[in-house]
Amino acid sequence: MCTGGQSDDLPIRDVIASSWQRCLSQGVNPEQKAAPLLATENNLYDCRQKNSELLECAQPVIAQASAFLQDLETILFLTDYQGLNLQIVGDPRTLDDANHIGLVEGSGWNEVVAGSNAVGTAMATRRPTQVHGEEHYCQGFKPWTCTAAVIADPYDNQMMGVIDLSGLCSMYDKFHVPLVVAWVSQIQSGLARRTSEQWSSILEHSNSNFGRFRNTGKLLLDKHGRLVNFSSNSSEALDALGIDYDPYSKRRLSMERFGGESIVYPHDRGEWVSEDWVEPIRHKGEIIGFQLLVPAGRIHSGKPQIIQETSPSLKPDFDPFQEIYGESPSFKSSANKARKAASTPLPVLILGDTGVGKEVFAKAIHDSSHYSEGPFIDLNCSSFSKDILNSELFGHVEGAFTGAKKGGLIGKIEAANGGTLFLDEIGEMPLEIQPVFLRVLQEKKIYRVGDVKPIPVDFRLIAATNRDLKAAVNEGLFRKDLYFRLSTVTISLDPLSGRKEDIEGIAQSVLDRLNKENPDQITAKRFSPALLNALKTREWPGNIRELVNVVECMCFMSQSETLTIDDLPDGYRPGEVSIHSEFAAGPASIPQGNLDVVEKNTIEAAVKQSSGNMTQAAKHLGIAKSTLYQKMKKYGIKKP
Repeated sequence: MCTGGQSDDLPIRDVIASSWQRCLSQGVNPEQKAAPLLATENNLYDCRQKNSELLECAQPVIAQASAFLQDLETILFLTDYQGLNLQIVGDPRTLDDANHIGLVEGSGWNEVVAGSNAVGTAMATRRPTQVHGEEHYCQGFKPWTCTAAVIADPYDNQMMGVIDLSGLCSMYDKFHVPLVVAWVSQIQSGLARRTSEQWSSILEHSNSNFGRFRNTGKLLLDKHGRLVNFSSNSSEALDALGIDYDPYSKRRLSMERFGGESIVYPHDRGEWVSEDWVEPIRHKGEIIGFQLLVPAGRIHSGKPQIIQETSPSLKPDFDPFQEIYGESPSFKSSANKARKAASTPLPVLILGDTGVGKEVFAKAIHDSSHYSEGPFIDLNCSSFSKDILNSELFGHVEGAFTGAKKGGLIGKIEAANGGTLFLDEIGEMPLEIQPVFLRVLQEKKIYRVGDVKPIPVDFRLIAATNRDLKAAVNEGLFRKDLYFRLSTVTISLDPLSGRKEDIEGIAQSVLDRLNKENPDQITAKRFSPALLNALKTREWPGNIRELVNVVECMCFMSQSETLTIDDLPDGYRPGEVSIHSEFAAGPASIPQGNLDVVEKNTIEAAVKQSSGNMTQAAKHLGIAKSTLYQKMKKYGIKKP
């Protein structure tokens, strides 16, 4: 067995050698047997309170892991941004073994206090990290294998915490890396959704008019100091007062002295903020954000003068469509049509297969339009049952129905007021909801479920679908009047198989983005000629989304600077068949005969091919998930 601290004597990976050097320079004891306990029970309670949002968003993953790891001799634990263990779950016997090395709630796993380990080294490198056996710096941890990845705030990529999957060396599994990365992605998606809900509430309870006034620059912040929105003259107002704060930078601004949360990440301390400028935004008596009104020069009498404004999120003359790669004639035609549509208030219908980038186009239309100052609110109509979709669209008042949210709920249409509502999978909107939604488009007002008071709304509508809506109209599954209202401007996006000349450019743009955004997590990568050829000759039934996923997987999983065919995930090397191709091929054979028999067998085949993933099966069949469940119940089909 090797002795901790002698990194030069071991043929170890560069990431581990660098970690050992850091441990040596920081004076970490290589004979250490256990991690230190850094938080008492009371201190741990305070730490959990400070990290309540992280813990809440991580609970679905923790619940999955708690059940999944019971008999796998493995444990999962979650730390804060300093490596303090907040919660631990998993196999009871392994939890018992973990006690002996101090792997308990309240223990510290930063490299400074625990040497080279997956949590500490992932924190130091900002890369998914696996540390196996002798690679640990401290003697007490060498019988273990641990795999960790950093959880970052989607707002500004600040490190919020780390999750770690650990077990004794006999449980070593290289596939723990993508598993941990997937769990981190799930947690970050939850954090993004929570932030979106918080910001919707802030916009709802604030004066959301962000017109540019000569005498006032306006900034809207949440209680964590994150910038929700700002008027386009804010920079001028701040510059005129000699304040070094750039609203375009995403730098957090501390509002702690006005009732905001304390900020542990790098931030502007906000000492320049005058109390006279601050208007707290409250909901149910609690501060949820702040409106900051910065005087811009001498205030004139009379009403403020409104002058031409630009989007707060965009620089002048910026073309959002330039951020979407495409050189093929079909792409350029679609992009030009979308640019023209963006300058109008007309509804837009985007047609295309799953994964072709319909939402990306919708966002570019929004950012190019006169509605760009307002929010971009998206909703997938296939993700909910009829009743839940009704509530999601129109909102509800408290007590409107059993299970209604206390205090009521603002609907997506209302949240999109002044901005853009993007309805994906519009073809899955239930027939019962379609006339109600059509009335909203005609009358520009909504009624929350359970309310009789109309709420005026003004928003830009963009809808998308991968279904043939004309056929759905002929079959009585979609209202003709709503279809004609939606399809005023129709933009079709070709599948990637129809624009193969764009494949290399899209893959390269993804690679460039990953290299730029993750300098501390991945070594700069490039494609080998053979790999590019393999990418270009593939059919990509999952379209751009599938291609992006494959490039991201290679970047994070490969240790080499040059990506080759060998770095392709299983199922993607030349001659192999991916799961997407299996779905694209459809059921191997559909028996002839009674229509119900054909439908039953088709559904059974789709559910079996998706390994019980109802979302995948529903997408493959081209029906809503709720419809799939109804059909399965009708035919007595069970999940595999």
